[in-house]
Amino acid sequence: MRSQNQNDTHSTNHVVSSQESSTSTKSLAREARAVISRLKTELEPIEIGGERWKLTILETIAKWPLASEKHAGEVLDYLIGGEAFDWRLLAQRLLTECGSSIDEDKWRDWLNDPVLFAGFEEPEFMRAVGVDKGRAHLSYFYGVTVEQALVVAVEEEVTHRRVAAGRQLSDKSLELAYETLYGNTRDQLWEVFKLESGTKAPRDGWRHRDEHTLGAEDAFTYWLFKLRMERSDPAKIASDTRKGLAKLERMRQNDVRRKKLVHSDDMRKKMRVGRRRRRTKA
Repeated sequence: MRSQNQNDTHSTNHVVSSQESSTSTKSLAREARAVISRLKTELEPIEIGGERWKLTILETIAKWPLASEKHAGEVLDYLIGGEAFDWRLLAQRLLTECGSSIDEDKWRDWLNDPVLFAGFEEPEFMRAVGVDKGRAHLSYFYGVTVEQALVVAVEEEVTHRRVAAGRQLSDKSLELAYETLYGNTRDQLWEVFKLESGTKAPRDGWRHRDEHTLGAEDAFTYWLFKLRMERSDPAKIASDTRKGLAKLERMRQNDVRRKKLVHSDDMRKKMRVGRRRRRTKA
């Protein structure tokens, strides 16, 4: 997998390979366009009500050559730190362009569900995306998705402790969560991350110096994850991982309940509309 903005980067299926390549950026861009063209053809005959399209997307991801690209005016970083692969971001990009035959709510629900292997068994998922991209996905899942859930969980713990101690609620809980997990404030950690990674604001000018892209935010989270790995003992790492996973599952279940309530509400509205129409006809 290559970045469109770099001639020599990590490769995928290749995703975690350190070998350099002389393949030109233009050639990689042509390869990406060819992958998209094949996907459009492959999705057309798929039954809209079936699930085969999910595997088709995952198998297309296995063939994708770019680690990042600029698409529709936005920089999309699929590979974070040369190690963590955000397959959902790539899948969204592919479905937005090629998935006109698939209900948008349906594929967005699929991508928004943070389950580890996209609803498939691990072997099936790994076969579809390839071993290298599958391993890089695990790095993203634990290094970004679970890490973000861990921060939320610790923030909630800080808030609960403050409430139990009779202290006023404030916006300091998030900063205290970063200090608890990483030993410093978020702003201070961000400055160190920018210096180490060379991350720059997406727009020039001092007014935009604090702006950053979604890719930079993910890269920062992954950097924090690696920082915590370096500073924590194995028992603490395991405990925090369980805490992050538990919080992620609670968030997922809350979202499932919310969608069921919304669906139930929509059904009641449709039933009321139906009854009114029958009365009008009568």
